[in-house]
Amino acid sequence: MKLKFDIQNCYGIGDLRYELDFGDKNIAVVYAPNGTMKTSLTKTVSQLLAGKEPCDDFYKERKSQATITIDGIAINKDNTYVFQNDDADGTKQISTFLANAVLKEEYDGIFRLLDSAKRALKKSIKNLAKSSDCEDEILAAFRENGDDNYFDCLIRIREQIEAGAEVLEYDFKYNDVFEKSGKVKEFIHENRAEIQQYFEKYTELLGSSDFFSSGVQSFGTSQANSLMKSVEDNRFFLAAHKMELKTGRPITSKADMKAVIEGEMARILTDDAITKIFNSIESKLDKNQGLKAFKDVIQSYPDLIAELVDYDAFEKKILRGYLSRCKIDLDNLTDLYTRNRDVLKGIVNRANDERSEWERVIDVFRVRFFVPFKLDLQNKSDILLNAKTPELEFLYQDGDDEPVSHERRSLVEHLSTGERKAFFILQNLFELEARLANGTKTLLVFDDIADSFDYKNKYAIVEYLNDLKMNDYFTILILTHNFDFYRTVVSRLEPGGNIFFADKKADRSVKMCKGIYKPDILKNKMLSKLDERRAFISCIPLVRNLIEYTDGDNDDYKKLTACLHLKEVTAEITLGDIQEIFCREVKDASDKDAAMPFKADKYLAALYEEAEAVMTDPNEVDIVNKLVLSMAIRLKAEEFMNDVLTEDQKGEIIPRKNRTAELVTILKRYHHDDMEDQCLLMNKVLMLTSENIHMNNFMFEPLVDISILYLKQLYEDVKELLIRP
Repeated sequence: MKLKFDIQNCYGIGDLRYELDFGDKNIAVVYAPNGTMKTSLTKTVSQLLAGKEPCDDFYKERKSQATITIDGIAINKDNTYVFQNDDADGTKQISTFLANAVLKEEYDGIFRLLDSAKRALKKSIKNLAKSSDCEDEILAAFRENGDDNYFDCLIRIREQIEAGAEVLEYDFKYNDVFEKSGKVKEFIHENRAEIQQYFEKYTELLGSSDFFSSGVQSFGTSQANSLMKSVEDNRFFLAAHKMELKTGRPITSKADMKAVIEGEMARILTDDAITKIFNSIESKLDKNQGLKAFKDVIQSYPDLIAELVDYDAFEKKILRGYLSRCKIDLDNLTDLYTRNRDVLKGIVNRANDERSEWERVIDVFRVRFFVPFKLDLQNKSDILLNAKTPELEFLYQDGDDEPVSHERRSLVEHLSTGERKAFFILQNLFELEARLANGTKTLLVFDDIADSFDYKNKYAIVEYLNDLKMNDYFTILILTHNFDFYRTVVSRLEPGGNIFFADKKADRSVKMCKGIYKPDILKNKMLSKLDERRAFISCIPLVRNLIEYTDGDNDDYKKLTACLHLKEVTAEITLGDIQEIFCREVKDASDKDAAMPFKADKYLAALYEEAEAVMTDPNEVDIVNKLVLSMAIRLKAEEFMNDVLTEDQKGEIIPRKNRTAELVTILKRYHHDDMEDQCLLMNKVLMLTSENIHMNNFMFEPLVDISILYLKQLYEDVKELLIRP
């Protein structure tokens, strides 16, 4: 695989043009110090996969462009997946491998037929509702037990319609009355007394009408509108049919019927009591801008207020009304489902009895990762029958107490950062297993996947990455700013030559350098090169720490300490003096003795000479260069502070504490006001050098992480302080 990047001005990446040839490997590892390109590249990839244009978040005027290809084909959701560290949800992929292939194929064959009929019905409902297709609303309103699915509810509604259950046919937008926030329902509850008065008066007026009626077999304004629609073409009356009111008055034409209905409706809706209640309700709606759409519906259909007495029953009548007007589509779908229901339920029963792939995924997770929760799948039948998102039950267990069930959101809120990250890894596993099940060749992008993990879970993810590497369907790109993780992955996963250091230049361009430090840094980069003066000097902090951990505060330790802090003896120390210590402490150091032409060199002068050479060395990732430069910066900083402070002031230094830090503290104590800039610069020296040159700082990871450009600039700044006027 060849992965090609052509990126300009995207989320902090000024320019990145590089073709990564995986060769005969399917894994590559990129170490990118913080702020270099790691998160920016991941975000660029994610935006492209989402069909969006990457940009520069802060400099909108910069022209941004990003093209990333795999073997000449632009990355897309099918060929690339970004492993999500936060808020990943892979449960929707569980249905891909819920049951064995035979059952799935059998189910899919039936489902395709059902799905076609279902889509036709939902389209018709959506046209009538002028908003959603009401699937969830139908389930909520007509489900009578937990096992009912959408099709069962439709069958129930069909039976109700055919049995003469009341239906209502209004033309308002469904969501304007039955909106999901609950504001309409809350308004009805708060004004129930007036709505009840309206209903009672409305019922009374219906009962006194020559045309309408109230009671169990009520016939109101909504039913009258439906009746008018049924005789719209006037054929009923042209065929010499007629209707007769309960008073005996005949209706022999559409115009006659329209006049009667409009007259009776006007009489009812203009009644003084009805009008007064309506105006009161309307004024209260005026005060609530969130109910403007509902108010518009009320104004168009004032008789609707009477239905609000039983809001839930009203919703059922409306939904039945939609389905009664889609009767052909409804009958087609329910007949098809009824014919296949037993077969589908048999498939589900067999699927429930089998151990499916999702369970294997969870078992792998349980064995590998140490987390305080377990999980189980709750709705297998809904996943198959309704294409619903799987619902996982999360069981949290602390100590020997019984596990406590939590919903996803609640569980995530209570997990530690590392546990939360492990949880999201599980979500990603479902996605990856789904791609395996589908045979989808995919580039997997991992951005600091092990960040915030403790060691046992960090090594667990390394083992999982190793498993993924063994699969021909996946090619893996690992991005990390964690040097220890980088070295572990390189050692365990053996990416060959596919290891890189990302380096960000001053012009914001990103360069992919050949990865280094795959073997042991100390042995292969420093101790094996003691016959090279710069490498020799870089080993001083290491050997000093070794003495500290073994023999303690002896003379050799004190002499090497004088190489890292300015002491009275520092200027007199030679590299030969240091070599004698190395020969006592470092195996095979004496073998290099004859090859050292620099033993007579004064240490301090040699250190500064090598630091000046580093300033022009183009190698920007070499650990030896960074160590030598850090040591020189610290000594020059101490030289400056020694010149500024009086002997009495320096006498306040607490013995056995970090001398540089003590000098900075005293400098700020006496010169905070007149040397504010210099104090800030000394603080920077402490932050970027003092602790970085010790072996006990995770094998020099801070120095590996820091850009040498910062150190070079700091060296120049400190040198300027020593220029005498």
